[in-house]
Order: sequence, then C-alpha cells, then structure tokens
Amino acid sequence: MPESTRKVLNLGESIRVYPPVWPGREDCIQPGDLSRIVPYGNSVYGHNKRMGINPFKSAPILEACGGVIYFDNDIVRADLEALTRIMDIRPDEKDYAVFTAESNRPGKEGFLAQMRVVSRMGLQYVFHILSSEDYDKFPDQELTIADALWIFIEHEKERWGTQFWQDKEKGLRGLFGGDGGYAREALAFGLMLENGYEGIYRIWSRAWLVTK
Repeated sequence: MPESTRKVLNLGESIRVYPPVWPGREDCIQPGDLSRIVPYGNSVYGHNKRMGINPFKSAPILEACGGVIYFDNDIVRADLEALTRIMDIRPDEKDYAVFTAESNRPGKEGFLAQMRVVSRMGLQYVFHILSSEDYDKFPDQELTIADALWIFIEHEKERWGTQFWQDKEKGLRGLFGGDGGYAREALAFGLMLENGYEGIYRIWSRAWLVTK
C-alpha cells in the first residue's frame, strides 16, 4: 500500500475493540481471525458450510437470511437500518464484541478494512471463548450494533473519501488496479451475515472501478 497521510482505522472510544487473540484462550478458534468465515447454523442442529459460489446452493439450510450484499458509499443511515432488518441482523443489541483488521494488499485481498461483530452467544457457542460464568458477566457495548456499523462506514468515508478523483497520497488511487485515468477507484462496502442464529456479522470497505 503506498505511503500516505491518511488516518489509521480507529472507531473511537465508544466501541470496545477486542484483540485478535482472546486473552488466555490461545487454544480456541479465535473470533479475531478474520481470515476465516464461520458456517451457518447453530450448535443444536449443527452448522452447515457454504457451498462455494453457487448462489442457489450457498443459502443457509436452517435460516431464512444470509449471504453478502455490496453497496455504494452514498448509503444513508435509514437505508442501513432497513438493510439490517431485511438481513435479520439484530441492530439494537449491545452484547457483542468487535474485531477489526486492515489489509496491506487490498487489491489482492479485496478489502481495505473490515470489522466483525460477534454476539456473546457466538463467542460462547461458535468460538467457545466464554464460559457460562463469563457469558453472564460479559459487558454490553455502549452503542448498538447498528451504531457500530454506521460508525465504521462514516470512518471509512472520512479516511478514504467518497469521490473517484482522489489524490494518490490520500485516496484509493491504484490500490485496486485503477490507472488513475480511464479506471479510477471509488469507495464502496460489503456486508455479510456470517451466522444469523449465533449473531455474527461482518462489514468491510472496498473499492470499485469507475470507468470512462
């Protein structure tokens, strides 16, 4: 990634971001390992893996909602909240942990920064991080899940800009294969319902090429 004066990923003091490796639980699958996608389903009836890129077969068997949606940087808060309801994301809950990652190779990896939201239920039953005692004592966040998603979007818009004619030092120019002329990068986003039953969601910033 070219050197720049842009800000680093920082969601502010209102969102508690947890470390990539959960303290004292190095033996578990880490919720902060954002290179892994968790399966659909639940611990009662079992988890089912995603079936490749076929949209007809990749739907969750035991859930009505799932999958990925991509959207532009001009989304407004009301539309994001409607989107979370459609995708059956629990926007008003506060019992969740946040994990973040940034890419040093965004063009290859397909994202600039990403944020995973994991409910305390997901921490216990998918990642096996929390004991029953820890589950009951797990602290709520100050903000709701909808708040956290919106803060991520607003932060990335401020960090990267929303236009496609950006300066190389401050913007996205060249990071996703654009030539700065006939093909220029513009900020966009992706939102994934990783596991609706266990309350695991992911949002990331990306770019698309505006061509002449």
